[in-house]
Amino acid sequence: MTMSIRRMTLGAGYRYLMSSVARLDEVGPAAGLTAYYGAEGTPPGRFLGAGLAGLAKGAGIQPGTEVTEEALWRMLGMLQDPVTGEPLGQIPHATPATVIDRFGRTRKAPKTVAGFDLTFSAPKSVSVAWALADDATRARIYASHRRALEAVIEYGESQVFATRLGKGGVVQEDIRGVVATAFDHWDSRSGDPQLHTHVVVLNRVQAVSDGKWRTLDSKALFRAAVGMSELYNGILADRLTADLGWTWTPEQRRRSAEPKWEVAGVSAELRDHFSQRTTAIEAAKDDLVTTFTASHGREPTAREVIQLRQHATLTTREDKHLRPLRDLITDWRDRAETFIDQGPERWAASLTRDTAPTLRSANDIDDGILRDAAKVVLAKVADKRATFTRANLFAEALRELHGIRFATPADRTSVAGKTATYATELAVQLTPPDVGRVPDGLRRTDGTTKFVARDSEVFATQELLDAEARLLDAAAAEDAPVVPAATAFAITEQTLPGRTHHLSAEQAAAVNAAVTSGRRVDLLVGAAGTGKSTAMAGVRAAWEATHGPGSVVGLAPSAAAAEVLADAVGVPTENTAKWISEQDRLPEHKAKADGYAAQVARAYPSRGTRELEEQTVDAQAAYERWALRPGQLVIVDEASMAGTFDLDRIATAATEAGAKVLLVGDWAQLSPVQAGGAFKLLTHARPDAPALHDVRRFRHEWERDASLDLRAGQASVAATYAAQGRVESGTREDMVDLIFDGWKQDVKAGQTSLMVAADAETVRDLNARARAHRLAAGEVSDTCTRLGDGTAVGVGDVVVTRLNRRALVTGNGWVKNGDDWIVQSIDERSAMRVRRANGGAVAVLPPDYVAVNLELGYATTAHRAQGRTVDTAHAYITATTVREPLYVMVTRGRESNRLYVDTTFDPDAATGHGEHAQSDPIDILQAAITTSGADLSATETRRLEEAAATARWRLESQGAAAITAARSHPDRWL
Repeated sequence: MTMSIRRMTLGAGYRYLMSSVARLDEVGPAAGLTAYYGAEGTPPGRFLGAGLAGLAKGAGIQPGTEVTEEALWRMLGMLQDPVTGEPLGQIPHATPATVIDRFGRTRKAPKTVAGFDLTFSAPKSVSVAWALADDATRARIYASHRRALEAVIEYGESQVFATRLGKGGVVQEDIRGVVATAFDHWDSRSGDPQLHTHVVVLNRVQAVSDGKWRTLDSKALFRAAVGMSELYNGILADRLTADLGWTWTPEQRRRSAEPKWEVAGVSAELRDHFSQRTTAIEAAKDDLVTTFTASHGREPTAREVIQLRQHATLTTREDKHLRPLRDLITDWRDRAETFIDQGPERWAASLTRDTAPTLRSANDIDDGILRDAAKVVLAKVADKRATFTRANLFAEALRELHGIRFATPADRTSVAGKTATYATELAVQLTPPDVGRVPDGLRRTDGTTKFVARDSEVFATQELLDAEARLLDAAAAEDAPVVPAATAFAITEQTLPGRTHHLSAEQAAAVNAAVTSGRRVDLLVGAAGTGKSTAMAGVRAAWEATHGPGSVVGLAPSAAAAEVLADAVGVPTENTAKWISEQDRLPEHKAKADGYAAQVARAYPSRGTRELEEQTVDAQAAYERWALRPGQLVIVDEASMAGTFDLDRIATAATEAGAKVLLVGDWAQLSPVQAGGAFKLLTHARPDAPALHDVRRFRHEWERDASLDLRAGQASVAATYAAQGRVESGTREDMVDLIFDGWKQDVKAGQTSLMVAADAETVRDLNARARAHRLAAGEVSDTCTRLGDGTAVGVGDVVVTRLNRRALVTGNGWVKNGDDWIVQSIDERSAMRVRRANGGAVAVLPPDYVAVNLELGYATTAHRAQGRTVDTAHAYITATTVREPLYVMVTRGRESNRLYVDTTFDPDAATGHGEHAQSDPIDILQAAITTSGADLSATETRRLEEAAATARWRLESQGAAAITAARSHPDRWL
């Protein structure tokens, strides 16, 4: 698990935190864990944080003191001192219930943020061992968890938490500490063991400089969140190893290259069993659905299911009752019997190793080792993002160090911090350094200026900057092969081969511009649905008219996209990774071909010579298949999803061979999983780049215009989708019901339909819902096999393969990541015979592939959806959705694209508060539309950082702050 963060508005979460507290007036704060075994509820909250010393008019509150209901209300409801009731800083303004926005609509007024819930949740293996261990061991695990989170808060007070001073918050000021409360909870919302603590950090802190109470710098907190989460995991593992001798095992995640570390000996099957997502409300709803179906002779509609869930919510709330920890433990032990071959306590005791653990101190790690580790850290971070901060490097350093057990939290943070610092020294800082004189009062103890937020400086690697520079140079150079203008014009005026219609005027103009420009790296930019595929077919026809058949090479970032390109353009295609790997092998192919040729030249005619001649031909063909030659055109489709280094490698190879590269894509769509931003950089450098703007995909004219407004980040278009009846809103469970129902009705009507979500968990839930429906309808077999994530798959199911496997041949192709299939049969070993969803070729997937690299294919992520076109699309939207995936999700359907907005989103549902304030769906959509998640190039980022540093308002504000500081401490002016 991780440390999650929730913003808490005035009064929010207060009832939840207090409602679960056991009423044990006679038990003091030092009674320990055993006092709550028989109590109905969890321990009272406790105060923590160095900022407590500034409360109660300076008398302070002792850390560990029990949090009373009145004190919590004063903090979260009024932003007051929990002891005296005096306001802490500025009194929150009284806000009306509604406001009129700039579009004239009545909206809910935004609420003041009272605090931040930092929820520290132990890894599932730790929670399971905690649940099944004996009382003494359970107490030791619990103590380790508490010590770990407290260490992270202490680290945050010195390195993360801050406040802002000056006009525009131009000065980031250190604080005396945070005021926080900690509430321990035992289980997840579904009743599974989940040891976690809600640490509520008050949105009021005292500045070191003047002692005044101000708001917390939330940007600094969110920037450091991943590192704090990794730090908690590392310190917790250190403490449990030191105290209980536990060892840890890295496990590969299904959708991440980063391993997760679990306690050795806690099986995946046992962890999965205790990771259920079914809540009491959902269980009650399912019972009501069963009753409804029996009495009405039909399944309820999605709207009726929502009403049943609302009824179930009221019912479970009325019957809600807190269970003692002892009862929970009894149930958990009963459930675990199937998965362990001995008693729970003996099993938990077996996790301890006899050998004494090796605990390292910071002094044990040689500086040279850290510098080598810094190179690894930098390489990993730079591979995933074009630009990064020291906070990113610190988080990655902690990941790299997770296999080492440290003696103290200070040892772990020191080693990780030093590694991150060494990594920054290997990178290029894009944020300009200090300029001018800064008073001592505006410098931190380490000498850094408070005008720049801690760890906010942006870095990149010199290798990436060089690659971007080469791409810009290649895009400006005009010595590449071309098609004569007359030839291009003649081709684009004709009907394209294999097609029944001409290019549109806009498409023809784009094709002519691309093939006649002479630029080494050219662009064809097109919004979703503008007919880029048709234009590429025109490019191929024009190019081959001059340079001959075989002169066009097709590439795309994924194998599935390459196959789509092949169908659209009609040329051999490959994914960029494979093509680049073969480029690296060209010297090997060339040497092999030349070697055979030399042997043939010296050989006498014989059978052996004929075999050598055949080998020579094959080797030469292998070389020519991948080697570029003068006059060729390399089309890279979906270029926005291609990494910068890949594009640089392709452009360099083309330049050396005398070929031309055409990058085709849309800068507004999704970025690559590697360091990217190059395609957008090139389009911004080329305002005259060939472009397509006429959206042709949608049946409704308004949707064509709306999609372009969304692409441009215009927030007002959210109201357009709502006015057209395309927006639904409500809880996650309700939205999943409506998405599935919409998809089901569309499929029933014979339309191609797609369910899309940005997160894998919702995709998994939608897939399970679709399979259950088809199973009930007899469309798939109940005889099934289980995939690696526990999903059932049977004959008739739609599945998607998630890993390229060239050895698995299917017709004229092979099994690719993103291919859709229909299951035809499953043998006793779980090997699976599948047929392509669009008919035709079949493949046999071996059991190991099925277990790890197969998923149900009824719903998809936004990344897999890019490039697809269907009749209708149903998209799940949350407060974390940003513009690029939103744009992809709402541009897949020709007939309609519907948005289902989760207005009660929780970043960690398992440990959620259970009471959600409804957000306005239009607010959520507008925030998504105006928030870009695209990877900016390092070159563009450097320009923005320099512009921000020299902005007039900033310089004036810094000057005013410097004068104020100098007047306050004239003896400290430099």
